Amino acid sequence: MLIFGRYREEDLGRLCHASEQAACVPRHVESVEEALAWLEDNEARGLLCPLDDSEQLVVQTRSLARFSRLPVLALAEPVGDLSFVSAFSWGADDVLPLSLERPLVTRLRALPKQAPPLPQDGRGAALVAEADRTRRAAVARVLRNAGFSVRFAVSPEDAETFARDPSLSLVVAGTELVQKPSLTVRAARGEGSEARFILCCPPRALKQERAQLGDLVGVTATDGFASPENVLFVANELLMGARINGRTSPRVAYGTLVAFRGAGRELDERGFTYNVSANGIYVRTLALPEDDEVWLELCPPALDRRVRLVGRVAWRRPFGYSDTATVPPGFGVQIVDGAQRDLGLWLEGYEQLLAAMG
Repeated sequence: MLIFGRYREEDLGRLCHASEQAACVPRHVESVEEALAWLEDNEARGLLCPLDDSEQLVVQTRSLARFSRLPVLALAEPVGDLSFVSAFSWGADDVLPLSLERPLVTRLRALPKQAPPLPQDGRGAALVAEADRTRRAAVARVLRNAGFSVRFAVSPEDAETFARDPSLSLVVAGTELVQKPSLTVRAARGEGSEARFILCCPPRALKQERAQLGDLVGVTATDGFASPENVLFVANELLMGARINGRTSPRVAYGTLVAFRGAGRELDERGFTYNVSANGIYVRTLALPEDDEVWLELCPPALDRRVRLVGRVAWRRPFGYSDTATVPPGFGVQIVDGAQRDLGLWLEGYEQLLAAMG
């Protein structure tokens, strides 16, 4: 288990002890150069790194095919919405508190013991046209791990030209590079392209961008600041035909901190929502609950008041290496109970989210 970064002695001791409790041999390095050199010569079960100062290492490491599936856990204090948003933006798989040992042991024990196979490309070719290098690399890694072969465009000219390639299955483009998306899509369709197009834009521009897409089929706009895994969610919806133009499915992407525990248990774990519906929540985490009934506390969309809900676990997806994965590791729950006011607030927030999406 590679531990990267500078820590106080007591914190490093806790990380090393947790690694040993999970049957991992800890190896600590402080510089990016040391970390890359060690990874080159060793098989790592995972990477532990601080939320701050780890982006460079993770982006460089995950850009290599050999390490594209290396589990990455970000350590933060305190853990909040911004911690998850930041860590997911550069490729972490989960976020946990630096000061507690139990959450780390739980997650390390959940990691696969075998080395990951290289990703396969059975889902076709995808073009990633993003101006930001970190965002480009993170989206590409998510798509590769889901079975796409990935090409890049880094200039407006390349984005316009490459998007017309009829061999593409998917185009993910930021508005910095594709400034007139409806024209770009129509030009691609004229060349015989049947690719699904995902336009990534600032949240405040979502309604406007969706309106400008007009009657185009197989095209949508999404939050360009959200987790790269959200791109995979939208891509799966498009490829399955569940999301066309401005229409949305009942299940929509939404991210916020969620505290959860098995019903009747004493201690909470923390995760981050991935998508929600009127009656369900998908929680992104490596710490999957063993109980079939869970208690959850979180803020509904568009509201700042937390609610407490009871959910029944519908399915679990542990950290793994499937090329057909449609979601990151976590678990899905069906909302089955809660205080009447909390259930009403959840539905109200969900409906506001749908309305905001146009």
